[in-house]
Amino acid sequence: MKFWQLFLVSFLFIIGCTSPKTKPQAPNINWTEMDEPPIYLDCPKDDITQNWNCFTVLIQTKLENKFRLNRISSLELMDTLFVKLKVDTIGQLSISGYSNKNNISPEIFSSVEEVVASLSKFQPAFKTNLEVPVEVHWMLPVAIYK
Repeated sequence: MKFWQLFLVSFLFIIGCTSPKTKPQAPNINWTEMDEPPIYLDCPKDDITQNWNCFTVLIQTKLENKFRLNRISSLELMDTLFVKLKVDTIGQLSISGYSNKNNISPEIFSSVEEVVASLSKFQPAFKTNLEVPVEVHWMLPVAIYK
């Protein structure tokens, strides 16, 4: 009888040790539309859409003023530069790249970089279910005039 008990315990021990263990999956910490977006603190709007509209109007106005000051543009549309922006986990806004860089002068790039660097911090985006700050990337179209 003891032999069968020892055999059964050994058999269960071997099966228990060799069965695959399920690894817990790490939560998705990438920002999605369902999560809390970044908020620009210089736009005192409670509604997220109004805050975003305020930010885009503010950055467009600053870029237009910078272009006028540097005499880069006039009224005829030449091209659109797509600026890839990033708000990191501490709320710092930065340029992560450009799209459609054809025939655009370096003065325009430096003007865009100066304007982005002059903007104040954001409240970072948060993962809704984890309350973890996450990075957000998006494209901002900038109209370039002759």
